[in-house]
Amino acid sequence: MWRSDPVFRAHSTRLFPKGQGADAYEITGIASCCDWVLLTDRAAPRAHLVRRVQTDQPRHIFLSMRSPFTAIPHFARHVLPMLTAPFVLVSGSEDATVPVQMDQRWRRFDASEQEAIQQVLDHPLLLHWVAENLDSASHPKLRPIPVGMVYNAEPKIRDSTACPTVPPTATRPLRVLCAHRTRPGPQWDRRKHVTELAQTCWDSWCTIIQEDISESDFLALLTQHAFVLCVEGGGLDPSPKAWQAVLHGTIPIVRQTALAPAYQRLPVAFVAEWTPDALDPARLHAWLTDLAPHHDNADRRKEVLHRLSLEYWWDYITDLARPA
Repeated sequence: MWRSDPVFRAHSTRLFPKGQGADAYEITGIASCCDWVLLTDRAAPRAHLVRRVQTDQPRHIFLSMRSPFTAIPHFARHVLPMLTAPFVLVSGSEDATVPVQMDQRWRRFDASEQEAIQQVLDHPLLLHWVAENLDSASHPKLRPIPVGMVYNAEPKIRDSTACPTVPPTATRPLRVLCAHRTRPGPQWDRRKHVTELAQTCWDSWCTIIQEDISESDFLALLTQHAFVLCVEGGGLDPSPKAWQAVLHGTIPIVRQTALAPAYQRLPVAFVAEWTPDALDPARLHAWLTDLAPHHDNADRRKEVLHRLSLEYWWDYITDLARPA
């Protein structure tokens, strides 16, 4: 068994409480590191700009996507004209994807919203747009960032994430945990499809949990498996399940999307698509051989935990703002 590692502050892009107006949010996580924060919400007021640093030349701006069809036009019309120095834009805090918007709970961006997105991307002062739930890497200024952990409880919990004591990854059964939640609606079809694969093609090495279970039971199951299926549902990002999996020494299996350059920084296994031949015992064994040392070697484990931290992803963002 590993000994517990020191407490660290986990990376997170999500802001709460939602649905109470844009001026009600507590600014936490990666947003709390930015100079300016444009908050949006589907309840009034729909938009609210917070200048966390009193400057007319913000270097880093966080754009909350809680109201995605408000956020981007408002930023383009009201914030972008105010900027006079190079900046990095960070967007997140909702499952809506950018730059196309592929989450099926919402419509796609219309022509005027697409024009606003292009206006931002073409702006000469924009250094990079770092986006949660990036759905296309077609523009050279676009970069992905993971959701990380999702905290909507006490602030002190967000500041005190500790690595639990769990069995070494290499000694765990070569099994894959399938324990994702599904709900009505087409955005959950991929998870339903993967559950069917787990029940049929992959049944000899999958543990399938279809009923709702508590978070503590889910975390206990993680420590009993070498792998966990992290199938996107809302949005494209497999977090927070992937973040919890890595924290507990379990290897997330995720689909390769435009988010891959971010998740390649972690001990994660990738599949091209969720097809019957995506998994087999030989592939699982190869992944375990390759990735388990990132958890079971003390120095590598320390680096993995660092890559789950807010500090690591803030450094990633600030590096993008430095001159080439």
